[in-house]
Amino acid sequence: MLAVCLAALPQADHSEAEVVAGVREIGALWARSGGRVDDLLSALNAMAAELDGNGAPCHDGCERLVVELERGFRPAAPEPVLTPEGTAAVFAVDGGSADVVAAAFQRSGRSDVTCVVVGDRAEVLLPSRGEQAAVHECEVVLAKLPGWSIRAAVASEPDGLAAASRLLGIAVALDLPDGVYGRADLLIEGAVARSRESSAALRRLITPVMESHSLRTTLAALIAEGGNRTGAAERLIIHRSTIDYRLARIEQLTGQSPLTVRGLQVLTTAYALCS
Repeated sequence: MLAVCLAALPQADHSEAEVVAGVREIGALWARSGGRVDDLLSALNAMAAELDGNGAPCHDGCERLVVELERGFRPAAPEPVLTPEGTAAVFAVDGGSADVVAAAFQRSGRSDVTCVVVGDRAEVLLPSRGEQAAVHECEVVLAKLPGWSIRAAVASEPDGLAAASRLLGIAVALDLPDGVYGRADLLIEGAVARSRESSAALRRLITPVMESHSLRTTLAALIAEGGNRTGAAERLIIHRSTIDYRLARIEQLTGQSPLTVRGLQVLTTAYALCS
C-alpha cells in the first residue's frame, strides 16, 4: 500500500493507468479478505499523516487514492441496483468529479445508501427515508465538501430518481445557489415540468426571448437578482435605460411583464423549462 501511495505522488514516474490499477487491486484484495473499507481508509489517512510529517507532498495523491480504493473495494461485494423508487437525491458537481460526492456518502456510515456516478452527476438512493430527512442528510454530506460547487435535488415520490433529476435540471437552469433543493423549493416549476400541455405552452411563449442573446441574458440576470432591475443591470454591466428597453421588449414578445410578480414567475418557469 505504501508503494502504491508513493507512486500516486505528482512527481512519481508512473503512468496513471498503472497507479489506478494498483490502487483498485489493493481495495479488491482487502474486500476479499473480509476487511472493512473504513479500516482501509483509516490506515490510508494515518499513512498520509506520516508522509506529510516527513515533508512529502502527498495530500493530492491520497485524495485520489480514497476514490480508487473504494472503487476496487465495492465491486468485490454484490452491488445493489439503483432503482427509480424510494427517496432519491441527484447531485451535480460543477468543475469537478461526482466521485467526491459518492465517496462522502460511502463514508457516512449508512450501508443501505446506494450511490452511482453518472458523468458529472452522483445519483443517490436513500431507502425508507422521508424527503425532509433526506434533504438534511444531503446537507450534512455537502458540509463535508467545502470548496466544491454542488447542487442537489431530493424527491421521495414513487418516481423519486426521475423527479429529483427534473428538479436538479430546474435548479441548474435557474443558476440557483449551491445547496439541496426539495419539491417545496421549486413547487411551481416542478409541477409545470410534469405537465406536457403547460410545458409546451410556456416553451412557445419564451422561444422569441431565448432566440435573442441579449434578451435571454437579460432575463437570466433579472431572475438571478430576484427581479431587481438595478442589480441585473450591474450584473450585465449595462445602463439602466438599456435594461429597461430590453425588459419592455420581453413583455412585447411574450405578453408577460418581467416587472410584475406574476409575470416574472411565468417567465422564470418558462426560462427554466427551455434551459
